[in-house]
Amino acid sequence: MILGIESFAQQQDSTSFIPEKEISTVTVTARTEIRKMREATMPLSVLDTRQLEGTTSSINDALARTSGITIRNTGGVGSASRISVRGLEGKRMGVYIDEAAIGQMSDYMSLNDIPTDMIERIEVYKGIVPYRFGGSALGGAVNVVTKEYPPVYLDASYEIASFNTHKFSTAFKQTNKKTGIQFGIGGILTYSDNNYKMKLQNLENREVTRDHDQFKKMMIGGSIKATKWYFDEAKLELVFTGTKAEIQGIDTDIREAYNHSMSGIAALTLKRDNFLVDGLDLDCDFAYSYGSNGLYDAAPYRYDWDGNRYNSVSSYGGEQATYASDSDNRTNDFVGKINLNYLLDEHNSFNLNFYATHTSQNPENDLMDKSFGYQTTFDSKMGSITTGLSYDLTLFDGKFMSATTVKNFNFTSETKVLELVSINRPKDVDVSKNYWGGSESLRYKFTKRFLAKASFSSEVRIPTAEELVGNGYSILPATDLAPERCNGLNAGVLYHRANQFGFIEVEANYFLNQLEDMIRYQADMIPSMARYANFGTVRTKGAEIEFKGDVAPFLYIYGNATYQDLRDRRKNETGSSAENPTYGKRMPNIPYILGNFGVEIHRENIFGGKNQNSRLLFDAQYVHEYFYDFEMSKYQDRKIPTSFTIDLGFEHSFFNESITLTFKVKNLTDKTVYSDLNRPLPGRNFGFKVRYVMK
Repeated sequence: MILGIESFAQQQDSTSFIPEKEISTVTVTARTEIRKMREATMPLSVLDTRQLEGTTSSINDALARTSGITIRNTGGVGSASRISVRGLEGKRMGVYIDEAAIGQMSDYMSLNDIPTDMIERIEVYKGIVPYRFGGSALGGAVNVVTKEYPPVYLDASYEIASFNTHKFSTAFKQTNKKTGIQFGIGGILTYSDNNYKMKLQNLENREVTRDHDQFKKMMIGGSIKATKWYFDEAKLELVFTGTKAEIQGIDTDIREAYNHSMSGIAALTLKRDNFLVDGLDLDCDFAYSYGSNGLYDAAPYRYDWDGNRYNSVSSYGGEQATYASDSDNRTNDFVGKINLNYLLDEHNSFNLNFYATHTSQNPENDLMDKSFGYQTTFDSKMGSITTGLSYDLTLFDGKFMSATTVKNFNFTSETKVLELVSINRPKDVDVSKNYWGGSESLRYKFTKRFLAKASFSSEVRIPTAEELVGNGYSILPATDLAPERCNGLNAGVLYHRANQFGFIEVEANYFLNQLEDMIRYQADMIPSMARYANFGTVRTKGAEIEFKGDVAPFLYIYGNATYQDLRDRRKNETGSSAENPTYGKRMPNIPYILGNFGVEIHRENIFGGKNQNSRLLFDAQYVHEYFYDFEMSKYQDRKIPTSFTIDLGFEHSFFNESITLTFKVKNLTDKTVYSDLNRPLPGRNFGFKVRYVMK
């Protein structure tokens, strides 16, 4: 589930469509797993191995080339990033590995930690999250499906890239055919100096080297899976993670501060078809993690970019804020999912899903308390239970499909908060709330090649533990947060045709969403601290179109474009009767025009010999300029400028892909690119990877 040592089900890795064959009087149509998913009722995009290799270095690289997807990075390898689907980003997105949620464990691991070599496909759901996933995601979800390996398998790769970047990953699996017991072990090591040059917009485009941005990450895990016991699949997985990430200064030259984390994660999966009665399938996932994370920032001096030294604001130290920090925040996280699917007959099926989370935080930060002169963080607990009931209907020989879902959301939280800095008496806060939501999605196949989809949802997103109870050192509790509610509409058409080279596919979608009680991150009364707050109502509408396919025996191309318009719909200022000056204005810091284009040229044995394959890849990405703040004047200069980047890659494999060599150039034209104000991304950079697979 976590390292890709195992996966839930063996899948195909091609998007090709196998034409019909006549066998006597029976017509047999074979479709790949991806083709079946594309024909489901809900809007989604699927990235297969073809899009995960070549010029991509990470999951984020692959997602950024998908219609309606934006990746907001703040720097190089290991930097903070946010996934945006149709303008809704960050914590609204559900994040899953093999349908198991990892959002609760985001302090210790992220999607980007998973090597692309271990991934079978990535599913991007837009608008509606599948009921079997559970939880309360809004706007969409990303589900990474890891590869199913043969009985004996070894996969190892090593990549070296610019800025002293090194990535190593490996996975080994062995199966005992007699007992059905499978053992697996794997891990990753990532290191980067991230020492690329950057221009500081806040200092008249002064060029400096990022000299305090080192990133280190380690993950190692093992699994054991049984397939011949009472359960069709019973799997236990254990994972250990460790991270250290230096903090790069932009406004000042930070030299010592860093973030750190360590965790242990245990995950259990249980599956059984025909559980208790025929037609009832059981699918369970449980995960528990115990970890520690925090910020170390206790340097006695601060520096500007001219090398001038200043005493820290606090007598206890600190470079980036008015306080010192040496936090050790202990967290216990539990996530559980029980999914029951009952197939009544060929037309009707029902699904019952229970999804529960519990988080307890025990923050300790004596240095920060000394800096302020009072206790600033407190123990907290948060729990949630989401119950979903769904009904699937299929009619007219499979041409018509409908999926109807009703959900109940319940959450509780307990913590202490300081209402006023001047009154050092924390207040006990207990919150318990309950909400309802639902969705309806439809699909109709007019022909074997052409279908239409439509969906409507009224979903609720329960605030995360970080939003409600803070993180113990920089984010304060916000226990009065109201959950976000999104009413959304999606309508689209899909055309898919097989040809002699593979397939051609065209898709177009229109979407409209209204997000109530939007949660945003904002500064607080305590200096250098912040907390989340409900912003109000935001309306989103837009369209996307995508084309991809094999246009010649050796040529595959793709292209997509997205327009997403997010507007402030608050007629009055939040918490006030005063007229809102930004009513109807485009929401800031969210791109609204996106585009991608790519070409793949592939040939066999172009250098002679046998069992060799070569691919040349070209990928281009365009993001139109957008304002960092509300656009009150066309002359304001706080903009994220337009970017157009080109990546190139060449991949060559030997011995039926047992050995693969990949060379890539990212940002070929060395453009200066920003996805966050004053935080430039790396310029032109190179990478070389060698991969060995023992099949």
